[in-house]
Amino acid sequence: MANEKFVSQNQNEEVVKETFTLFGYSVLSVFVVIALLWGYNTSDNMYLFIIIYSLIIILYTVIIISLVVMNKKNYDLISYTILFGTTIFTIFLTFFIGIFFVYKYFSSVSLKKSSDQIINYSYKY
Repeated sequence: MANEKFVSQNQNEEVVKETFTLFGYSVLSVFVVIALLWGYNTSDNMYLFIIIYSLIIILYTVIIISLVVMNKKNYDLISYTILFGTTIFTIFLTFFIGIFFVYKYFSSVSLKKSSDQIINYSYKY
């Protein structure tokens, strides 16, 4: 009986922390998939899907650049410059693509509304 090993408090806290972290990532993944499916199925022209996809990429790159800046001491100058530069470039590129498709989406919605108001008076006997 003296050789029985029980789970310590620290081990228990680590297991609980990892479990809730995995659960949080799973919920976030489901939310991302639902948002992408909604954007894909809602619009006929895929502009909304590209807008949502751009937003997800911007959020991801902001997290990546935050982690790179916080762990700056772990990188040498070349690695840090490459990671920081490509992440900033991705943020700006995705931002401009997202703004472009926001403009395209709202202009296509307004065109669709104006074309719905045309009344066809032709009769078929």
